[in-house]
Amino acid sequence: MQDDKTILGTIEPDVAERLVSRREAIRKGASVSTAAMAGLAMASVPVALAALARSTFAQAPASVTDVLNFALMLEIFENEFYKAVLGTSSSAAQNTAFATVRTAAAAVPGAVPALQQIQKHEAAHVAFLLANGATNVLNLDATTFDFTGARGEGEGPFARAKTELAFLLVVAQAAEDTGVRAYKGQAPNLMSSREVLEAALRIHSVEARHAAKIRRMRRATGGPAAVRFSGTIRGGGAAAAGAGNVAPAPPQPVVDALGAIYGGATPESNTSQSGVNITTLPDLPPGASANGPTEAFDEPLTKDEVRAIVQPFFIPTIP
Repeated sequence: MQDDKTILGTIEPDVAERLVSRREAIRKGASVSTAAMAGLAMASVPVALAALARSTFAQAPASVTDVLNFALMLEIFENEFYKAVLGTSSSAAQNTAFATVRTAAAAVPGAVPALQQIQKHEAAHVAFLLANGATNVLNLDATTFDFTGARGEGEGPFARAKTELAFLLVVAQAAEDTGVRAYKGQAPNLMSSREVLEAALRIHSVEARHAAKIRRMRRATGGPAAVRFSGTIRGGGAAAAGAGNVAPAPPQPVVDALGAIYGGATPESNTSQSGVNITTLPDLPPGASANGPTEAFDEPLTKDEVRAIVQPFFIPTIP
């Protein structure tokens, strides 16, 4: 097991104190779930912190359980996607499909280790949710996804992700941002359970860091200078996705999907938070009135919006 400084050095002090205190109890003989121990060993804050409250998860109302099941579905999707990209899927066909783009990623220093770390996080999220009451209601596995976006009917509009690194990273960024906004959209449904809400928001923060890392990877691989999804780049679609480095331009279904992620009912160009127009706040730094406020928030997506976005990648119908 890594030392506390390595594991907890970048966590908020109050959270770190709780986790360290729990580990001291474990060392003195207190019992702990396998999920919690795994989370501490893997330095995974969402898994470790939330697994400490497993008894609360078991008592969660049906509405909370529905959110956990929905979150599990998204985490399995992301985990299987990265496993296919990395060539570690249990499906030989998925591994073979991404062989070309995997070679391209291997030529970029740091790209494969970064993707491997993201995949480990997604696997940890899956393990945690399964250990704490979520159910894989669709029996999802490596064979139940079509990462080209055609639901198993052939080569879909996202097929270029299998061969073009720039296109793959656009898709990965969009997938991570969908997860971020999905968790935020479901947060109000978790208000009845403080522990579950806290766990979900911890996972939300990890997904947000994934999205930030993918953005940095896009810059490092020759992506556009502006890979944000708001500010001066608005209106959804390929422009909002910073997909200008993808040539030829993404097909219309991809543009539509990106538009649904970033230009939905509460688009990324939103400047109002809690009823306050944040562009009018005093003492904003130079330029913030134009771009900063809209870039500072990830707007929520509803369950219906998320379902519509990800359904093309799922062969079974999402309930």
